[in-house]
Amino acid sequence: MEQAGFFLYVIFALLLWYFWRQVRGATLDDLLRRSESEHHHVAAVLKKHPEGGSWGQFSAWMRRKH
Repeated sequence: MEQAGFFLYVIFALLLWYFWRQVRGATLDDLLRRSESEHHHVAAVLKKHPEGGSWGQFSAWMRRKH
């Protein structure tokens, strides 16, 4: 049981490190701008493909710029 707690702390630390790497040096306005851009891209993809598709198709759709 103690090992499980240790691994949870390691995973938590890795998640914090990953999130810090993604946002370091960015202001709140930068983060909101990036989020807005990504939101509009996802909304455009879902509007163009309302029935959905496989994960491979969705990944391909997301790689294309709309």
